[in-house]
Amino acid sequence: MHTEGGGMSAAALDDIEAWSSKLSPWRRDCLRRLASSSDLTDDAVDELMGMIRQTVGLPVESPPPTPLPFTKLHFGSSQGNQVVLKSVTNVQNVNRLLAGASLEFCPKALTIIYGRNGSGKSGFVRILRTACRTRIENPAKLKVLVDVYRAGAAPQSADIIIETADGDTTIKWTPGMAVDPLLTQVAVFDTQSAQLYVDGGNQIRFLPFGLALPHRLNSVCIALKERLELERATVVGDKLGLTAVSFPVTRATKAQKFNDGVTAKTTDAEIDAETIFGKDDQKRLDEIAGILVSGTTAVADTSALLSWVDAVNLECTAVVEQLGDLTLTSLTELKNKAIASRKAAEFAATQLFTDEPLSGIGSETWRTLWAAARDYSITESYPESTFPVLAFDNREAACVLCQQPLQPDGAARMERFRHYMDDTLDAAATLAEQAVRDAERGLPKLEKLAAVDFLDRLEQVRQRDAILADTLVALQKSAMERRADAVRRLTGDPSENVAAPITFTEGISKLSVKLNAEKDSLSQACNIEERQKLLNEKAELEDRRTLTANKTKLASRRDLLVKEAAYTKALAEVQTKGITQKANELLDTHLTKSVSERFSDELRRFDIEHIKVALSRKSGQTKAEFEIDPQTKFTKLTSDILSEGEQRALALASFLTEVALTDGSGSIIVDDPVSSLDRDRSVRVADRLAEEASQRQVIVFTHDIVFFNEMCRAADARGIEPVTIALFSDKQATGKIDKAGMVWKGLNVTKRIGQLKNDSAALPKLHTTSPADYEFHIKNLYGRLRDTYERVVEEVIFRDIVRRGVDVIQTQLLRFVTLSDALAIRFHEGMTRANTHSHDNPASDTVAVPSPDDFKNDISEIEKLIDDLKAQSLAAEASRPQMKPKAK
Repeated sequence: MHTEGGGMSAAALDDIEAWSSKLSPWRRDCLRRLASSSDLTDDAVDELMGMIRQTVGLPVESPPPTPLPFTKLHFGSSQGNQVVLKSVTNVQNVNRLLAGASLEFCPKALTIIYGRNGSGKSGFVRILRTACRTRIENPAKLKVLVDVYRAGAAPQSADIIIETADGDTTIKWTPGMAVDPLLTQVAVFDTQSAQLYVDGGNQIRFLPFGLALPHRLNSVCIALKERLELERATVVGDKLGLTAVSFPVTRATKAQKFNDGVTAKTTDAEIDAETIFGKDDQKRLDEIAGILVSGTTAVADTSALLSWVDAVNLECTAVVEQLGDLTLTSLTELKNKAIASRKAAEFAATQLFTDEPLSGIGSETWRTLWAAARDYSITESYPESTFPVLAFDNREAACVLCQQPLQPDGAARMERFRHYMDDTLDAAATLAEQAVRDAERGLPKLEKLAAVDFLDRLEQVRQRDAILADTLVALQKSAMERRADAVRRLTGDPSENVAAPITFTEGISKLSVKLNAEKDSLSQACNIEERQKLLNEKAELEDRRTLTANKTKLASRRDLLVKEAAYTKALAEVQTKGITQKANELLDTHLTKSVSERFSDELRRFDIEHIKVALSRKSGQTKAEFEIDPQTKFTKLTSDILSEGEQRALALASFLTEVALTDGSGSIIVDDPVSSLDRDRSVRVADRLAEEASQRQVIVFTHDIVFFNEMCRAADARGIEPVTIALFSDKQATGKIDKAGMVWKGLNVTKRIGQLKNDSAALPKLHTTSPADYEFHIKNLYGRLRDTYERVVEEVIFRDIVRRGVDVIQTQLLRFVTLSDALAIRFHEGMTRANTHSHDNPASDTVAVPSPDDFKNDISEIEKLIDDLKAQSLAAEASRPQMKPKAK
């Protein structure tokens, strides 16, 4: 990364090392591996998984290596193996690109590919966009079409040749392929990704200073979590449900309690102790069953059950009659009335006693005090006098509380208190509150339905009528809920929606008749307590027999719970929350400021610092993102605010910020960067990309010949010799390379002279074999020579101060401008010769056709003229020191 961050890098690594010391051993070992390698191998990931499994108690195939802690000495850039794009070759069935089409790139500095619309540039860009790093993530946007007009198209493919420290590597490209990790170092910018930069922001894929380590640790955690969850689903899954023990009746027996309490810590010995049921146990169970059906026992039991059924019938009837919906509503109204009455009385008290020394008069506490004082007065102090007693035996009475004589103020206050207590508002409140208490006391007790032996009685009913027993369960639940709701309403607590009361008096009455008949048929009574003991013993034996029959299920459940606990611990080891939080803290400490500053600098370079946008960090688990904030409440999309040109400039600023702060010096590919930009900003873009080409490989695609020239000029100013490629198309295919190189108007003076030399190499032979063809070619060459003289005026004499097609005047370059008479005459003479031999002369004209040597001499003359013009220009600049720009 190209930044002045040596101290920043060390500080970041110190923070990461300090943080890592608090992590679990496997995480520290993972950081060590990530710091030393760009990608973890499958074997490395397996070893990390083995460390986790061993830690939590899961089985491992072989002992994993001992975890080694991370230190900053382990850190080496994960992007150390720098990638350079060398070519795209053997293109097959991509758009209308020529079969076998290829492009070669300058491995260093700058490659500029020029082509008019439809020449095939986009086809190559689409291949690179899907193979390299781009902001576009929507697969539909990354789709590369075949030649839709050609029938029977072959599979799409291409070869991407890259150079690394290990030499050249060929990456086979096909649509939809997984991105090769090496190519993720190459960033692509085009029109589609530009929109994402404007409305999204930056995603810094390869963070500097080792800041990517927490995010990369998160990626490993996520991958391991997926493996663990898949494994847990296979090993545990819903198998716990298959180990459930089904008891005929749910009851509080020892066996059922043990079954419910089985955990991962339950031992085999505990299971063995609770699952013993032998022949003697079965014999005792049969014996109890016989006792329970014996005559005297049955009589007592039936009598008790009959009484219980009749009582339940009465309670159910009371619920229907006394706890209906209208009654519940009236209870709410009764409580609301009491609350409202008391609030009214308390409000009256606050109005009446505003000047009293103490507050709270009329409150419940105060009224309790008043009642106690009144009771003491009429029963102890002044039994035959009306409370409050203000005078007694023609003298001041004593206060019943402090027992001091009542002074006039005190007596008046007591008299006001009495009037308040006798007031209709307080009396009404008291009556309303008493009505609430009376209503609560009048609620049905439901003693049978709420009794602890309800389930036992229910078991007796079930033996005679299973449907009625189920109905009684629902009836009890409904009755208890409605009574509880009535209590809530009377206490002022929020009421709940309860089901309508259930009545089944007909079924209960039928059971009562049946029990009476059963009772009459029995001859002896039964001891209820003894019967209950037998019932309890019978229940314990029955449930222990069931538990013993399902002993293997208990052990299986325990084993599954052990595994489930281990997987829970393992999944806790790969949680990402704390890592993500630390990653963001590190970003804010060591990078966010750098991103903002770099972004502001890029905005300034493109002359769009007036745009009110800012970057805010919005990072995820595995990558760092900086979102563009339009800083307005009216829209979240910056594209809704900016012009097309401003959007493109902003997108380039975001892209170059991302590139500048990405670890390493990966190549960048830029497609039509100046779309919608004015010429002033186009010049700035050319300068900025040329600057970037001095630090990394830059590949530019453009259809704009003026921008092409600007790129060449900017590169030349930085001493960079760009590789230029001209693409063209015909009726058969696109992506063809013009072997002659760039079109004439895209060549600067130096390249034009080189082209003229190449094209004139065949003149001597043509001069001797075909005078007519020679005359045609020499005339054309002199026309090109005349063009070159014209370009000399623009590039050399006036130093590109004013350029055709560009509305920028670089006045600071006037310090170089000078033209001596001698050089002006030489220019005039050379231009005159070029005009003379390129124009159409009359047939009678005696102008001789120049020889090959004449043309060679004229080329030498313009080269010498250019050298002299440049030397004179430099001398002029040296003699004008006051015109030199001041260093910023």
